Parts: sequence; C-alpha cells; structure tokens
Amino acid sequence: MIKPRKGRLLLLTSLATFFLAVVYLLGWSSIFDIEEVQIRSGDEVNQSEIQARLTGVELGLDVGGSMARINTRAIEKFLQEDRWIGRVAVERNWLNGVVSITVSERTPLMSIERSAKSLGHVQVAREFIDDQGTLFTLPGDLASKYREVPALRLESDDLDTRLSALRLLAAIDQLLPTREITVTPISTLVSESQAGGSAGGESGSRWIEIKWGSGEEIELKRDVVIQLLEIKGNRSAKTIDVSNPALPIVR
Repeated sequence: MIKPRKGRLLLLTSLATFFLAVVYLLGWSSIFDIEEVQIRSGDEVNQSEIQARLTGVELGLDVGGSMARINTRAIEKFLQEDRWIGRVAVERNWLNGVVSITVSERTPLMSIERSAKSLGHVQVAREFIDDQGTLFTLPGDLASKYREVPALRLESDDLDTRLSALRLLAAIDQLLPTREITVTPISTLVSESQAGGSAGGESGSRWIEIKWGSGEEIELKRDVVIQLLEIKGNRSAKTIDVSNPALPIVR
C-alpha cells in the first residue's frame, strides 16, 4: 500500500516541478523575450501615430520583456479607445520574439463640423463618419488627409440620419461628384453636386443643388437628374428638385 502512495506523490511532485519550470520559462526566462514590436496599418502616418500612442504606456510591450506577460486584450482595448481605430489584432511569434500589432483604421467617407463658443471665441471641431455611420475624430496629421471628403450638414444627429446621407452619397457620388449633403429638419436630402465634369473641376463643370426629398428611390431619382442634365436647355440650371421623380422641377 505504501509504494502506490509514493508513486502518486512522485508523480504529483514531478508535475508540479514541470509546471513551475514552464511558468519560469515563459514568465522570467530570457528565452521568450520580446525582440521587436511591429505595427502594421494601411498608412505609415498611422503607424507613427499608433507607435506614439503606445510609447510610455505599461502594456508589457517593452523590448526585452516577457512574451508571456503581454495582455493582448488590454492592448486591443487601449488602442480602440481612439475611435478612428476599428479592429486590432495582436499576435506573438514565440520563435523569433516578434510581437505584431495589426490595426484596421476606419475610413472617413463624410465629415461633420460642429461649432461651439468658448470665452467669446468660436471653436470648430471636425468629426468623420465611416461606412457604418460611426462618428470619430482623427489626429491632426491624419485629419488633414481627408479635407476633401464631402461635408454633412444636419439639424438632428443620429445614426439613421447619418446612414441615410451615406446611402445617398454611395448612390450618386460616382456619377454626380458631391461635396456636401444637407439633411433638412424635415429629414429631406439636399446635395451640392457637380454636373458637366468630374471631381477636380474639368472645363464646363459646375456645382448645382439637387433636392432629393426622402431617401426613397434614390437610384431612380439619380437617373432622372442625369437625363435632365443631358438636355441642352438645362445646362445653366442651378437647382433640380426630384422629390417627386415623376414631376421634376428645374430652375
């Protein structure tokens, strides 16, 4: 009866020793130290912004630190506090000691400017909207890259309103390059779009106001606008109203 007990005790001792050895190897041994941290994103400017964001923050990413002590969820959560960062993936290569942080940025499709008075001065803050209707800000260097995205002007800001404007932009921007969309207090859509050329201002192009009414039948209304613009007598038109596509108004 004694030998089996001794055998079990020896087995448990061996397992405990092995476990402690693994813990030491992963947590304190230099065998699995961090040799390099790589930032991957779609733009070098973004990589610099992300690198600066991580510098000086205790997330276990210091070169020479232990790979096992990296808290991948904490890193992902920390970076996503900046709403311009969409998805974050942290991977560890145990063989070469490389930690890879891959970031997918939100792509600005439209912008909203908000004004606020402070100490007698008007301050303007600019936010951007991605394809999901998510609002976010960009650091200065990144924001300057998106000065030309269409502006969205609205009275009441909510997700449905932003999505309605995005659907309009997606439907018309290729054929009618657009620099501004307004959502009126009664939720109708108005765009300032280019006719007679493409974005960038080709000879003969001009900006016109197009009143789309509701967000329904946008493709039909777009086709009506294009047909109207092909009529010689409408080449000087400043406003086209297709709220009712069966009875369009050209001024």
